[in-house]
This record gives sequence, C-alpha cells and structure tokens, in this order.
Amino acid sequence: MRLHYKLLALAAAAMALSACATKPPPVIVKTRVVPPPPPPPRPLPPGGAAISMQIPPFGIDGVRETPNRILSADETIWHFRSALNVAALTCNGVVWDPIATNYNSFIKVHKSRLAKASKTVDGEYKARYPGQNGLRVRDGKMTDLYNYFALPPVKREFCDMALAKSQEAILLPMGALPEYSVGGLKDIDAIYLRFFDAFAQYQRDVVLWDQRYAPPGTINTPVLMTPAPAKPPIG
Repeated sequence: MRLHYKLLALAAAAMALSACATKPPPVIVKTRVVPPPPPPPRPLPPGGAAISMQIPPFGIDGVRETPNRILSADETIWHFRSALNVAALTCNGVVWDPIATNYNSFIKVHKSRLAKASKTVDGEYKARYPGQNGLRVRDGKMTDLYNYFALPPVKREFCDMALAKSQEAILLPMGALPEYSVGGLKDIDAIYLRFFDAFAQYQRDVVLWDQRYAPPGTINTPVLMTPAPAKPPIG
C-alpha cells in the first residue's frame, strides 16, 4: 500500500510539473499586404500643347469654327495661299526647304488669279462690314489665320502636308487653282481638326484621371473643358 501511495504521489507531482511547464508561444501567421499598383501617369496634352490652350468650339452644324470654314471661293484661294506662305516662312530644314522655292514658283505661276482673288476678297470685306474699315478687319483676320497655321503642336504634320501641296500647286493648269484650293485647304485644315479632337479627348481623360487617382485635397491644374457639339436646330 505504501508503494502504491508513493507511485500516486509521484504521478501527481509529475502532472503538476507538466502543468507548470512553459507553453510554446502561439504561431502567428503574418498576412502579406500587397500594395495597390501605382496609378497610370496623368494624361498629357497631345503634341506638347499647353494644358490651358483653348480650342475652337463647335458650331450649331457640329463643325468646329476654324478660320477656314464658310468661305467664299476667292477666300478659299487666299487661305490656301496663306497656308503655303506660312509653311514657306516656318518650315525649315533639309526636308522642308523646297517649300519656299515651290511657294515662290506658285505665286508667279498663279499671279493673276491670286491678284484677282485678293481684290475680290477686299470687296467682300467692305460689303460684309459696312460702316467699318473692312480692309482693317481683313488684316486682323489674316493675322489670326497666320497664327492658326503656325500652331506648334501640329507643325511637323502641317509642314509635310504643305510640302506635298506646294509641289502639286506649281503643276496646276492656270484655271485649276479655284477647284484645287478647295480640296487643298480642306486637307490642311483636317490636320488641325484632328488635333483639336485629340485635345478635347485629353481634357476628358484628365478629368477622369483626377476623379480616380488624385489624392483627396490635391489641387491639380484645372482643365478648361471644351463644350460638346451643339445640336442643330430641328426643322
């Protein structure tokens, strides 16, 4: 019996020691937090244009109001000539240098028709702006037109187009200039219309980017949105 009690005592002591033994620390599984991907770069204006530039709005017919729309036949000739003139003055380099030579040939070949167009346009401006100095108004609009054709973001495309048109224009028959000017000016102006559309898309894209990715309270450079095309009147 004594041995039995001793064994029980030893068992109880062993159990007590086991209970007092230090328990191993719990295993902590660390969850790796994957950071969200960085946002895409904030959109930039096409062609390196200034973010604050203003582009022509749409008219009620859904066409942008550039200086080259709703022109008389002689105005079209003169605007086409003006485009080649701007190219001759601003498109420099081995590739574009022939534009100046072509332009000088162009105004010699079509000298009489260009003179007639300019005189006719003078009369149109005098009639269009009664009570004002029509010729001064025309000079102001020509300055705006030259600045329009000299828009830096599209210079490369403009100069390439002007080179092609100047090469074609010097080969025109004498009486073909009015008809050719219509298509030539349309092709040149299309460069600007594509750029304006791209800039309007940039304006929309940058607003969406700011809404999605700009930190709260961040003040970004405001973008002046260009109005959408107006709906033409019904009837």
